[in-house]
Parts: sequence; structure tokens; C-alpha cells
Amino acid sequence: MAVERKMQKTIIGFVPYQSPIYALHPLVRLVIFLVTGFIPLFVEIPEVNILFLIAIIGLFIYSKVDLKKLKMYMPMVFTVGLFIFVTYLFFPIAKGEKILLYQLGAVKLYYNSIMWATCIYFRIIALLFASIFYFSTNRERDMLIAFRSLKMPFVATYFLGLSLRATGIFMEDYQIIREAEQARGLDVSDLSFVGKIKHFSMYMIPLFTLSIRRCEEISVGLYSKGTVISNKIDGRKRPDYLMSKNPVTQKDIFYSAAIVLFFLAFCSLQVFGGVFSLDNSPINIAILKLLKGG
Repeated sequence: MAVERKMQKTIIGFVPYQSPIYALHPLVRLVIFLVTGFIPLFVEIPEVNILFLIAIIGLFIYSKVDLKKLKMYMPMVFTVGLFIFVTYLFFPIAKGEKILLYQLGAVKLYYNSIMWATCIYFRIIALLFASIFYFSTNRERDMLIAFRSLKMPFVATYFLGLSLRATGIFMEDYQIIREAEQARGLDVSDLSFVGKIKHFSMYMIPLFTLSIRRCEEISVGLYSKGTVISNKIDGRKRPDYLMSKNPVTQKDIFYSAAIVLFFLAFCSLQVFGGVFSLDNSPINIAILKLLKGG
């Protein structure tokens, strides 16, 4: 008796087959990803990017993605924040009003640098989680359908598909290596932060070795099947099986156009009106008044 699978593999995770996100065509999902990937770049106000990040988390919940899987990205979130704040601490920016908060020897802590570091941090985190959401809810097949819907050349989509497949295999190999180490009794929780970084760098040797082997296997497999990287066979255009099963409807075009128009309207508010500039941040305004005693 066949067992019905409830979960399907995406590029970096697993999502239920009945996830509501699959009611949208892959083209619409790609447009959402591109828009959410650019919106934080036009926003300087940290509060807006925090709300945007909450909206992305809401999409995770709506799509029934297991939020426990996000724990693996927490070290990255912490490392990015540490790097940004240290950089702005030792290399303060000239933009904004300089207000000295603290000085220790030659190191000076300016409010404007810390505030800009906060803006940059939440901007990057918002972009990071938008990317994680897309790759957590889409398969290589979905991305190929989306790009072919945009009339991308067959060779480009073929190369993209192989690259995405290699990315998924890379993540699986990484998980296998970690489980093998845990089975041998390795406990990385006892390592220091620096020790964890050194240990992670040691993963690169077996991972690159496996990647080279996978590339050779894929090459041999394609050659044995007589695969030709062209969208034509005997001078005729190759039938596109994926697009025949997932045609773009007028509804999909309408959704995509509406999302793009929203994005353009949102960006115009910042480009022509500076609505989302740091000077309009309520938190920044309140802190500046407090520091100036006003």
C-alpha cells in the first residue's frame, strides 16, 4: 500500500504539500521574492524594516513552514549584527549629527553611527529572511517554471536548474556530515565561539570533495542520456513540458502586475519624498530630543 507523502523537499527545507503558498503560480512567487528583496533597500527607518520582518515571519506561518528550522540561522544573525556594529564603532560615519555617547581612549562612540548601524542591520536581516522564505517554499522546478514564464533562454534556465540542484545536494551533504559527527559522539555545544568557526571551516574539505564528485556524476548522467543543451531538436523548438503543465493565466499576470505597481509606488515615496528616511524615524526623533535635553 502506497504511503502518501505529506511533506515535499524545497531548496533548503521541507514544506507541506497542502501549503497555501502553492495556490500562487511560481511566477507570482518569484515576483514576491524580487519585490521583498528590494523593498528594504529603500527603507532607512528601522521600525519599518522591523514591521517588514514581522510580515515575512507571517508569510512563514501562512505557508506552514516549521519556524524551528530558523534556529540554524541565528548564529548568522548574531554574527552579522556583531560585524556591523563593530565596523561602525571603529569607523564612524560622517552622515547625521555627531553626538558623542562614550569615549574610551581613542575609541569614540557616536550616536549617529550606532543608529545607522541599527538601520543597516535590520535592512540586511529583512533581506536575509526574505531570501530564506523564498528558498524554503520553492523547489528547483518552481524556479525553472518562473524563469521560463519570463521567457528566459533555455540554456540559462538549464544552467540555473543544475546550480539549484547542486545547492540542495550541498545542503543535504552538510547535514549528513553533521549527523555523522554527532553519531560519533561529537558535541559542538562545548566548543567556544572561535572553536565553532574553526570547526565549521573544516567542513569545507569534505563538502568540496563531495561537490566535485556530484558534478562528475551529473555530467556522466547527462552524457549517457544524450542530453543536448539546446532548446531545439532537429531544428524544431523543444516542447516545454513544465510550461505545458503550469501555464501562466491572466490572474497570475494581474497579481504580478499589482505587486510590481505596489513596489514602484512604495519606492517613489522614498525616492521623491524621502518618506522612509532616518530623519522621519519616531524612535530616532525621540532619542535625539532626549540626548539634547529637549
